[in-house]
Amino acid sequence: MAENDNDKTVTAVEYLENQLALEKEAAEILPGKFENCTFKLGPIRQAVYACKTCSDLDPAHPAGMCYGCSIACHADHEVLELFPKRNFRCDCGLPDKFGGYTCHLDMDSKESARNEDNSYNHNFVGSYCRCNIQYDPEKEEGTMYQCVLCEDWFHDTCIGKVPSTDEWDDYICRECIAKYPFVVNVSDKRFILGIVEEDKVKQVLDQKRGLQNVDHLLAKSTLNDNEIGKRKMEDGTHANTGKKSKLEDGSAIIPDSGYSTANSRKEKHVDKFSNKIDLFLREGWREGLCRCDKCTHAYFDNHISFLLSGEKTYEPEEDEDAGSSIFEEGMKQLMRMDRVKAIESTIAYNTMASQIKEFLSDFKDTNKTVTKQDIEGFFARKLQERREQQK
Repeated sequence: MAENDNDKTVTAVEYLENQLALEKEAAEILPGKFENCTFKLGPIRQAVYACKTCSDLDPAHPAGMCYGCSIACHADHEVLELFPKRNFRCDCGLPDKFGGYTCHLDMDSKESARNEDNSYNHNFVGSYCRCNIQYDPEKEEGTMYQCVLCEDWFHDTCIGKVPSTDEWDDYICRECIAKYPFVVNVSDKRFILGIVEEDKVKQVLDQKRGLQNVDHLLAKSTLNDNEIGKRKMEDGTHANTGKKSKLEDGSAIIPDSGYSTANSRKEKHVDKFSNKIDLFLREGWREGLCRCDKCTHAYFDNHISFLLSGEKTYEPEEDEDAGSSIFEEGMKQLMRMDRVKAIESTIAYNTMASQIKEFLSDFKDTNKTVTKQDIEGFFARKLQERREQQK
């Protein structure tokens, strides 16, 4: 019993050191300012977050919020990072989102607003990939890759053979390739197609590309560190077995003859893939997209014209004070306040200090050890009291 109690004890120094470590980690993960909500910017590509505390990830009422609201409004909630989503406007504070939770940054603009143009996939309920598994960062292993079209994330194991990550920059999933086959330019080296049996490679090349040397098209069966559009799930690394022009199992990256082109053997348009083909894109791949009248109309008709020129992702302004501790920031803000507010803040600080002293005196009188759970419970109660006062 005593041994278990010792395991739960924490000294004041340990608590402060742990607090500083958490603040440092938070500054590294969330370096941007969070004073503003992006709602007034309209639908933009931005980092989006879901809140399990407010909505319990109810599939009937999906909702997402911007970076600023994820901190300013939902800091003490269980928030899920969904990564960038395009054409999305913040839902925080909207009457039909997050259980009607109030936005602390921009409530006036949202009282009667609706985000009817927002799109929600299964990421908003915590599921990812074609396997539709709930993502758990504590249990997840391997790497996930984000499709530049649907922006869902896919497990490397669900994709299958993945080329070495130093060979490509972006990824398009097989579902999107089946939906938008005209994206694939089979005559361009920057488009690495999914792996199929090698004995069909030269036949396809002869028919569709007229190439003799296909070494530059062959996939590598290795995984390296994550890059843009690639999310590392654990700190573990994948062994690199070296670059190979062919896979040991004799597979390569050209689809079999189960796809058709328009009219000519030299035609680079793809009308249909019968196989499930993933696409890995090398640097500069946008320059290789076909821009003939037919394909250009297809990009706009299917609302994926952003592929032609790329797209910007909104990033919050960098917070120059992100590396400062809460105490340092508190002192800075105190110095900036007018005299009346500074006095009020000092009184509030002294009140909290007195409450902490009173809380700890009970342990002193009973000779009881203060545990980490005791400290966390104290501040949790104070936070709840503050919320009730704000209602």
